[in-house]
Amino acid sequence: MEPIYGKNNKEELPLEFYVKRFQAGDPAEMAARCALPWDEETKTIAMTLLGEPFTVSHPDFTVAGPRALSNPERILLLRYLLDGRCAMPTGQYLTYREFPWGEVYLQQFTGRCVKRFAFSYGGKPELLRAVMEKMPAAALNRSDVGYQVELMPGLTVQFLLWLGDEEFPPSGQILFSDNFRFAFTAEDMANIGDIILNRMKAIGAGLQGR
Repeated sequence: MEPIYGKNNKEELPLEFYVKRFQAGDPAEMAARCALPWDEETKTIAMTLLGEPFTVSHPDFTVAGPRALSNPERILLLRYLLDGRCAMPTGQYLTYREFPWGEVYLQQFTGRCVKRFAFSYGGKPELLRAVMEKMPAAALNRSDVGYQVELMPGLTVQFLLWLGDEEFPPSGQILFSDNFRFAFTAEDMANIGDIILNRMKAIGAGLQGR
């Protein structure tokens, strides 16, 4: 799957572009390719994003669920339905640069996602733990603080944080299950990092009463 965006991520194709493609497509085929339930009677596809259930109606692309989704989240659902496919993971987790085209967008991803993650939580490990309990996420023992988040069923992302000390600043890493290559492009995956971090930020703000 080749990237469909330009190198500058701010030049993403708009939501309306993907909605038009979705409206012209076969919803039953999309659902079957992505291993998602399709309800012929209600004309809806059932999807899960970060542990929350949503239904997507065809052809109007009305998304119903427990919260309103941001445009990047809505585009992500569309990108998966239009161009992704379900594939089983092997149990391996890869860095961003190990995916096709990852080298092209590596600097972008590192700045927007990995450094942001380390900066946001390097001095606040308890906040990270509290946020991840609400996501929900599974704790890992691969770093000082680590969690595994399920973006969609079978598609998991690991957030690993090292707290640092007097000599070294906090650092982080974000790993993806190896089946992401069948579901999304490298550019999508940079957006996925943003989407998860934005959701974490919103949950953290709620926990802190802001």
